[in-house]
Amino acid sequence: MINLLFLISLGLLLLSLLLSVGLRRFPRATGAALLFFTCSTLLLLGLLLLQKLYHGQMTFLNPGFLWLLIIPKLLLLLQVFCPQRFQRPLDYPLTGSLPEPFSLAVLGNRHLPRVLGLVGLALFIVALARPMTIRTDKLPPTQGIDIMLVLDTSASMANRDFYPSRFVAAQKTAINFIGKRFNDRIGLTLFAKNASLAAPLTLDHEAVKELVASLFIGVVDPTLTAIGDALGVAASHLKDSTAKSKVILLLTDGSNNAGALDPLLSAKAAAAYGIKVYTIATASPPGSTLFSSAEDEIDEGLLMNIAKETGGEFYRAKNELELQEIYNQINALEKTDFTQAARVSRSDMYRPFLLWGLALLLLGLALRQLVLIRVPDYGII
Repeated sequence: MINLLFLISLGLLLLSLLLSVGLRRFPRATGAALLFFTCSTLLLLGLLLLQKLYHGQMTFLNPGFLWLLIIPKLLLLLQVFCPQRFQRPLDYPLTGSLPEPFSLAVLGNRHLPRVLGLVGLALFIVALARPMTIRTDKLPPTQGIDIMLVLDTSASMANRDFYPSRFVAAQKTAINFIGKRFNDRIGLTLFAKNASLAAPLTLDHEAVKELVASLFIGVVDPTLTAIGDALGVAASHLKDSTAKSKVILLLTDGSNNAGALDPLLSAKAAAAYGIKVYTIATASPPGSTLFSSAEDEIDEGLLMNIAKETGGEFYRAKNELELQEIYNQINALEKTDFTQAARVSRSDMYRPFLLWGLALLLLGLALRQLVLIRVPDYGII
């Protein structure tokens, strides 16, 4: 609003300047318009500079009072063009015939106290409009989905039927998935012959992505595949979560052949804690590519039963593009309906305007009564 008013005032100032130059018949009217819009433009420019100083966070609680700024400008016009209304009549003879001197001292004696008073009045009006700064701080998410990524790091994940390998394709798609879950806590569990928690649930997604990118085959003993233990580790870290939804994304290219926990018992335990498991089989069909296995290594029935037991879904990715699409589907299914809260803090700024206005009024009064004492020598007030 102030920007628009400033542009309007600036345009009217230029128009009045052109009229004052072009018209010779109405010097008082054009001069009054020029003075009025000069004051308006300077006032609005000052408010714009204040907003710029506070990075656009300054506003007014009662902006309607700013229209009262017309009053000091009208008083200034009256003092300039109708000075007799503000002067006391002098009874000394022959004062009217004496020439009026012109100097900075005379101008200061005449106008400085009045100008200070008018500026102080303008500051009072600005204070009446209640200037304040508004700061909005975004609060961290308080509710979302807790997701545990469970990634197979067994030796078979190095197979190159996916480009450039099953494991690298799983890394890339997992990192891409993490980048889309802005408000959710995400953790990471790794498994092969053993299962271990690599990252607890966290909102520090960059740290989790860096961890996933740094993984390699052999970070866990890669000789076997313990699906049951992996589910057990992931579920044990999700069971106490208070999130509205708890999800495990289990990616593997093999069947359970190691570990102490039965995968279906682990799935039942996860279901009892309200944890949903999405299982993703990552391997091309036997003989479909030059690098495909001779026989299917994936126990699809087991993965289907795990997903069914927990209310999740089973997916089979035959290449890296299908794997990316599966993650996109899961991302669409597990949407987080979350509106980030914001804390708005307001700070009043009227006190500086009020104090400066009072100081200028007192200064103008002191100058008039104590310093710039008017001596009726020859008509000057």
